[in-house]
Amino acid sequence: MTFHDLLTAENVAQYLPLSGHLPSIPGRIINVTHQIPYNIIRSPPSMTPIDQFDNNNTPQEQETSSLENNPPTPPYSPNGSSFESTTDEERESIDLFKKIHQHSYQQRKSASTASASSSSTASYPSGAPISKLARHHRRQGTLRVKFHAADWTVVQGRGHGALYAGLQSLSQHWETIHIGWTGPIRVSHSKNKTTIPSESIELKDRQKLEGLLWETGRIIPIFLENSKANGHYEGYCKEVLWPLFHYLVWTNATDGRDEKQYWKDYVAVNQQFADTIIAHYKKGDIICIQDYHLLLVPEMVRAQIPDAAIGIFIHATFPSSEIFRCLAARNEILKGMAGADLVGFQTYSYARHFISSCTRVLGYESTLVGVNANAHQVSVGTFPIGIDVDRVNRFRKQPGVQPKMDAIRSMYSGKKIIIGRDKLDQTKGVLQKLRSFEQFLRDYPEWRNQVVLIQVTTPTTNINHKLLETKVSELVSHINGLYGSLEFTPVHHYHQDIDRDEYYALLSAADVGLITSVRDGMNTTSFEFIICQHEERHSPLILSEFTGTAGSLSAALMVNPWDSVGVAKAINEGLNMTPEEKLTRHMQLYDHVTAHTAGFWAESFVKQLVSCTEKRSLQSHATPALDLDILLKNYNKAEKRLMFFDYDGTLTPIVSVPSDARPSKEMLHYLQTLCDDPRNEVWVISGRDQQTLDNWLGSTIKNIGLSAEHGCFLKPAKATQWANMLDDINMSWKHDVTEIFEYYTERTQGSFIEFKKSSITWHYRMADAEYGAFQAKECQNHLENAIVSKLPIEILIGKKNIEVRPASINKGEIVKRILAQHANADFVICAGDDKTDEDMFRTLSTARLAHAQSLYSITVGPPEKKTMANWHVKTSGDLVNVLGHMATTAVAGKQ
Repeated sequence: MTFHDLLTAENVAQYLPLSGHLPSIPGRIINVTHQIPYNIIRSPPSMTPIDQFDNNNTPQEQETSSLENNPPTPPYSPNGSSFESTTDEERESIDLFKKIHQHSYQQRKSASTASASSSSTASYPSGAPISKLARHHRRQGTLRVKFHAADWTVVQGRGHGALYAGLQSLSQHWETIHIGWTGPIRVSHSKNKTTIPSESIELKDRQKLEGLLWETGRIIPIFLENSKANGHYEGYCKEVLWPLFHYLVWTNATDGRDEKQYWKDYVAVNQQFADTIIAHYKKGDIICIQDYHLLLVPEMVRAQIPDAAIGIFIHATFPSSEIFRCLAARNEILKGMAGADLVGFQTYSYARHFISSCTRVLGYESTLVGVNANAHQVSVGTFPIGIDVDRVNRFRKQPGVQPKMDAIRSMYSGKKIIIGRDKLDQTKGVLQKLRSFEQFLRDYPEWRNQVVLIQVTTPTTNINHKLLETKVSELVSHINGLYGSLEFTPVHHYHQDIDRDEYYALLSAADVGLITSVRDGMNTTSFEFIICQHEERHSPLILSEFTGTAGSLSAALMVNPWDSVGVAKAINEGLNMTPEEKLTRHMQLYDHVTAHTAGFWAESFVKQLVSCTEKRSLQSHATPALDLDILLKNYNKAEKRLMFFDYDGTLTPIVSVPSDARPSKEMLHYLQTLCDDPRNEVWVISGRDQQTLDNWLGSTIKNIGLSAEHGCFLKPAKATQWANMLDDINMSWKHDVTEIFEYYTERTQGSFIEFKKSSITWHYRMADAEYGAFQAKECQNHLENAIVSKLPIEILIGKKNIEVRPASINKGEIVKRILAQHANADFVICAGDDKTDEDMFRTLSTARLAHAQSLYSITVGPPEKKTMANWHVKTSGDLVNVLGHMATTAVAGKQ
């Protein structure tokens, strides 16, 4: 087979991200969410399974526990019957249970029908709040998987439908498992919604529940202590992270004790999730973590499984770096997220904010598509989530929807209907919506008594809920009092949950959909509105530009919710829109929603994650950790040893102020011990100037060789004078380079110039991280165009600095010169940490040493770092420990 035979379109496509094919995953997809997609209910010990279904419950309890015929399949439920058994005896019991239950249900249904027909005050079925028709909806999807564990019931949860639908779709193509918290475990039929502490559940009962959940949807539950679960979710997630992520910076001063405990609980819960993932991980699995509840998990898993494929997707907004830096645990949160291979967001602006925060807070180098977290490349991408279109279509076509839709249209016959449905919290912009509607009625009087706003607000547990509810109610009363009459009320506000049929009827009957969120990660109501409008009305959607969907739904009428005049204008435009424009806009929106579904989102994220890990494996050149035992063995056998060490970042850690990087007493002692051995020749080859090296090393250590300014000056052991390697080199370029550096120093706060005899360095370590990096690139381009192309100099891009030096002098040239003088060396060790030290490693890798049996080039940094070295240690402290071991061996050899 020739090369051209291999280079086919199909083969090449395998290496292109997000190409049409589905990637091959050798293992499973481990989906990790804060909570599993089911609510767990436990029957009291004295209650039989028949009692649980046929007790004379309240309507709300019946809604939770009843079964409907042919319900839409809930996420992760097995195909076919909701009942499973493993023995003939159990099957007979289940058949008997079904017959008794059906008989009891029919009796109760008949009694309920008779009662309803004889009395107009019957409490059930009750009237729906908007359409005034009877509630026929019951929650669907109650499952009892094994009858012998009949005290456990799992019920499909109602929230986060898009997320769970997307994760479920992955099981069509790959093997998946789902890890998540059980959520509060509720006691069935308890009037006060009593919950069971997970720590009080016996091991036998836990195992039954685990088996039930595994058979239901390959779910692995996590049992959290109630106090930790509350501190994690209600505490840190809802009181700290959620407000900050939505630009609600805290205004109440506290003593910090609650926040400190919340953080401890957040860390503990994240660690428990990480431990569970690690316990169930198999080689080849990929790990997909969801949302801000689990931001520390990627780093925790990475620490134990370095080569795991880890992705995390943030469904919420992500604030700008100026807001994010207010977070006390900002470093820990960002480092936790940076443990992933891929970090996904709803919009590009959120992704850009994350990259900016990593740069400004942690000092990571970054690009437009990722950050370099200590040589670990973290890709950052945008993956707007969609909805399960098929599921929405099934729900909106349920028999109960059309009558309610007709009733709503009949109640407001001759009127235009604007609908809004939001949670009642500060970020959803309900107050802004009402103020804009008032502005609309003021600016466009011709629409008075012709338009009605139906606003449904779902109650929340937010601490500011009551205050916001009061403000909304007052504003509704104000508008109705100003523009309403005895015959007409312009605003109808329903502060309550509405059933599903009522919700889809409302979306279908609307003439305009109005969403004015002031900050929203992703608003799926906008997608559902578009689906509900497809067959008949094609009504326009008015959408806040601050929602995550705004970037995808460009055909909607975009508004700034803070601009009430602009929103009022958009309402008027939507009401006056021609049928042709409505259809054109609607089809553009509909095509996007039906193409970019929840399944498409999940597959896109998985494809990109697989692509990232494949690139990592292709580019993997992980440098092995230094084997100290072998090094010491070869060190002891050697007759002639050469040692080359960089200074900053190698013998001492990098510091913000260069003058603070003084040598430690420990390091000086080790170097002196090594220099005392006549078989050793020790050199420190640094970018520092002569005076600094003399003061810090030469005046303290005897018999040490020094090289200053990257090889421009030499001072061999026992020498008293420095040798200048620049005698025959033209240094006239320094004036021009100085002028350029001064230009950028004046314009970059925190930067400064360091002058050396052989080079000039511009430092921007203390400047703003992003602006400093931007100015450095501008400065580099300026130098390359104005100076480098004309003179024999080169530019070195270091750690937060740019250095200009003669092209013919570098550390590699000095190492080559010293090696030529000691061709009999049979042990060579060379250590460095940055790009200037790669010249030494390159020289050693190409050197032909006749007697050298042991060559150790060591880089300081992570194993993923790109380097010519053949070994690595993680920190400068680790290298000093290596010196200590060699020094101890030398002393022992003398004795």
